Amino acid sequence: MRFSISKNQLITGISTVEKFVPSKSTVSILTGIKFAADTDSLRLSATDLEMGIEYNVKSESGELSIQEEGSFVISSKILSEISRRMPGDMVEFASKENTVFITSGDFNLKLPCFDAEDFPDISKIDLSETIVLKQRLFKEMIKQTIFARADETTSRPQLTGILIDYKNHVLNMVALDGFRVAWRYEEQLPEEANNPNDFRVIVPSSTMLEISRIFKDDEDADFKLYAASNRVEFKTENVLISSRVLEGDFIDYAKVMNVEPDTIVKVDTSDFQSAVERANIIAREGNRNNLVIFNISDDFIEVKADTELGSISDKVFCDVEGEKLTIAFNASFFIDALRTIALPKIQLNFSGSTGPCIITPEGVDNHKNFILPVKLGDNY
Repeated sequence: MRFSISKNQLITGISTVEKFVPSKSTVSILTGIKFAADTDSLRLSATDLEMGIEYNVKSESGELSIQEEGSFVISSKILSEISRRMPGDMVEFASKENTVFITSGDFNLKLPCFDAEDFPDISKIDLSETIVLKQRLFKEMIKQTIFARADETTSRPQLTGILIDYKNHVLNMVALDGFRVAWRYEEQLPEEANNPNDFRVIVPSSTMLEISRIFKDDEDADFKLYAASNRVEFKTENVLISSRVLEGDFIDYAKVMNVEPDTIVKVDTSDFQSAVERANIIAREGNRNNLVIFNISDDFIEVKADTELGSISDKVFCDVEGEKLTIAFNASFFIDALRTIALPKIQLNFSGSTGPCIITPEGVDNHKNFILPVKLGDNY
């Protein structure tokens, strides 16, 4: 195998795939990156068996020249550190038996390699196209939900992932941890896919975080999503990401969100977020639940925190419909939700002092946050 590639393209390819390489593994070959060259492209692959990635460089780009087809697997750590320090603009790779020879200008490096035939396949499902989406939109949907996932200590591991629920040409993305739910959906998706059947998968949050890192912010950049019973794949023009899915059930998130409010508040997003963040400075140091209290009056919300370390009180003027209310929440839950909202005003729907709060950007239905309150003691 022999090929030449620009240093910049090599660094881009390595940095794209290297986070899929496990830091430790009992299977030595998994600590490496697979290079596979055919007549017109070079593919860099990495996997930890839970998720995998393939980065494709086309020779027509002018940054790649294939002289001899073949494949090998080389240590990720060494190659990543050295590639950024190579002196030349082009890097030549040549492999012979169990050795790879790397040349860049006057720089020469010889490294051992693995037989690529022992490297696991990245794509593991029979790809029948499901839906086509914009990368930027999908990244936004991840950001607006992933913060609400459960941590690894949960007894329900499916809640550490993100639900992707596609039905009736609507893509729903949901995360929850038992105390809050983040739900984002998008209607009127393209229907030109070959197989727009409904599907429901729970994707590990680690996969979704890597997707949000790799996907582009370009308005015109698309990707294709493929789903099977035990795998899901995301394919862009030059990247394929494959992942296992998590088993288990999610709650009926649409039903949970369907709460009849007793109190409706419309408030400036930035003003309210700032008040909660200020109160959280006292709350997070003084009590276990980051407890902040909302006193909702006729035309304002008083945001309070009262601990042994001090107390704080802010008034945020707003429009209020319905009953007056005193209710408490974990401040960090509110802050996480508010940081995903770009619109200038939000609507808060409260269903009594023991019911949840539903947060939505004003005038928007497809972005919802559900947060359960913290029970107040008799002193309040």
